[in-house]
Amino acid sequence: MKSSMTALMGTIALIALAGCSGGGGGGGPLAPNALGYYSDFDTWNEAVRGSGSASANIQMNGDGTVGVEITGGPDAGETALFYPDGDGYTANLGDGAEAYMRLGYFGVDGIKDGPVVAFIDADTWDDNVVGMAFRATDGVTAPGNMPLSGRATYSGQHLGAAALPGEYLDYIDGSFNANVDFGSGQLAGAMDTQVGDVTFQATIAGSEFNSNANSIAVGNDYLNVDQANSRVNGAFYGNRAAGIAGTYQVNGARADAGAGMVGTFVGERN
Repeated sequence: MKSSMTALMGTIALIALAGCSGGGGGGGPLAPNALGYYSDFDTWNEAVRGSGSASANIQMNGDGTVGVEITGGPDAGETALFYPDGDGYTANLGDGAEAYMRLGYFGVDGIKDGPVVAFIDADTWDDNVVGMAFRATDGVTAPGNMPLSGRATYSGQHLGAAALPGEYLDYIDGSFNANVDFGSGQLAGAMDTQVGDVTFQATIAGSEFNSNANSIAVGNDYLNVDQANSRVNGAFYGNRAAGIAGTYQVNGARADAGAGMVGTFVGERN
């Protein structure tokens, strides 16, 4: 999937996972700063065979490499050192397996230093693929600095991977938009993807937000989304919620059983 990812990254300005800058090489402690989701893709059947929450420690090293330690999810305990490779980073996982990582940044200066979301695509020894989406937990807007009234709109981009059984297994990308009512603490989000437009409703708590129950739809279809195992999580960043970033995981149900997507999004206040 690396070639597809490279093509996509040439057309979108993604943000990236925030890490602490520090020591060279892979040495030194990794900074605990990444929360998100994973999806395990069956490449033979183009289907999702497992998904859930994930977390990672990530360190941006002074020599340009990036150290990653997975701390939550089925790959917890695994570590890798990623080296610059074109628009992203590559890690050799051994036994012929590789992983590819793309980092990005807010498109407006002053919201947050460093990257704020990351997407990792790990091709495993059994020819399956694990997609992992993370967002940084540092740089979020302080609760006391969050707007408590008024409305705002945000626009940006998303990047992820998706599967439709027997039809599609590849990267997805497109626009991300959100309408936020700070007074009521509600957010309405939308992403256009190659496998259907995703919409969701979310509730803001402090500087973060989580999707509301039964609020996620693909192509305006709520019924064939596994609502219990689909979710969107994100946060506001910078002064007075100048930026927004997060992760999403959507799994299919009924007619769309086995379908799914996982990814990251980022945007700036308009």
